Amino acid sequence: MSKGTLTYVTVHNFTSTEFDELTKDVEIDSEQFFEDVVPFKKEWGSTAYIELEDLEHDRQTNELSFICRTKWEAPVDWLQGSSSTHYFEDKLILAAMVNSYENYVHGYAFMNKDLLHEEVLLDVDASVISEMYERDEVDEVDEMIWGPIGRFGESCKELYIVPDNEGD
Repeated sequence: MSKGTLTYVTVHNFTSTEFDELTKDVEIDSEQFFEDVVPFKKEWGSTAYIELEDLEHDRQTNELSFICRTKWEAPVDWLQGSSSTHYFEDKLILAAMVNSYENYVHGYAFMNKDLLHEEVLLDVDASVISEMYERDEVDEVDEMIWGPIGRFGESCKELYIVPDNEGD
């Protein structure tokens, strides 16, 4: 598949025990991951195929992260379906879709099959990004993309994750 669309996904409050269970039940090193987590293709919506890149679990932050590569759009239906599976139930799933021209970024937040929040994070003409690369303004392009993604993630975590000490 060509460069396509990349969707950067983070599952929050995903413990080491849950990661160990996931690795026992699911093929985490290939595209089979997507079918193992959401086995019914009708729940994938218009997304026919997803490539998996860089699935990692951070034991210190309790975050599972991976990248979905699709041809055109973010796998929104798959993400929404996965949020109701026993693997990701009651977990905040944040996703940021970056199109192949890097001029459009869309953020999504899911939990328990609900789309909690979605927002366009960047929408500029593709020529703007192209000209910035021609001027070797790579850091500025990165900030245009990742700055809004970071702010979106922090905002969603504040809204949808209840700190451990609030139940005491």
